[in-house]
Amino acid sequence: MLSQRIRELRVAQGYSQVTLAKRLGVSKQAVSNWENDNIQPSIEMLLRLAQLFSVSTDYLLGRETHGLMNYPFRTAALAWLRGGDASAFRRDMEEVRENYPPAAFHSGLNILGTHDTPRLLTMLGAARTPESKDDRAAYRLSPEELDMGLARLRLGALLLYSFPGSPTVFYGDEAGMQGFEDPLNRGTYPWGQEDSSLLAYFRQLGTLRKQRLSLQCGDIGYLYAVGGGLVLRRQSEDEVTVAAMNAGMQPLELSIPWAGALAKDALTGQHFFARNGMLRLTLPPVGGVLLV
Repeated sequence: MLSQRIRELRVAQGYSQVTLAKRLGVSKQAVSNWENDNIQPSIEMLLRLAQLFSVSTDYLLGRETHGLMNYPFRTAALAWLRGGDASAFRRDMEEVRENYPPAAFHSGLNILGTHDTPRLLTMLGAARTPESKDDRAAYRLSPEELDMGLARLRLGALLLYSFPGSPTVFYGDEAGMQGFEDPLNRGTYPWGQEDSSLLAYFRQLGTLRKQRLSLQCGDIGYLYAVGGGLVLRRQSEDEVTVAAMNAGMQPLELSIPWAGALAKDALTGQHFFARNGMLRLTLPPVGGVLLV
């Protein structure tokens, strides 16, 4: 357990074995030996590791909780997607980060849809909730509601896969399933009748998450969090990924810092040119980009 915790904490901080060794004044081989469970750090080194990673020695030794369902993420994200202010999302997530060890924050099970709440697409698209259970059971989104629900769901998925932690998807949300409260949300998975475009989008996000180290374990910074606009920067040692999102109903013009001359939206392949270290973007209503 100790070897696993050391590696997880190192990766969560974006450290290489060399970097961690330098921070502790030991050799890279020593760090490698700890992580491969060949030898264990001394008590003095255990205390230094706990201090460096801002965790307790009990956590390092496997005596405390590792990762939890991140319900605060769900609450804050859904509020933002449905018209709330991005500054409230930032405040709530920074409170979570302050109250948990880094490894717990970076391994939290981030969720949007769950087994005991209405389907994500229904929550984000339905303009009303029918009073009777029979009416709720028969309810399907209108074309206008469906368009809005899908746009918000895609934006929520972009946030889910861009945020530190483990993206967790309730079966069928990626396929466009609808339904109000339990048990109306527990239909059979629609094999062969999935929303193919939505399913492909989730697969694309999953692929990008696997490819981008910064999305897996990079630090997080907020470049913008006002109204419907939310811009997250994930940064590892050698890589930066920026998720720029607009949950508002009007286009959003942004200027964000960018180190290179060119940025690409990894979702569409569209290119953007930076000038004087700044990138100018116009995000469509309920839309976003993943810049690499």
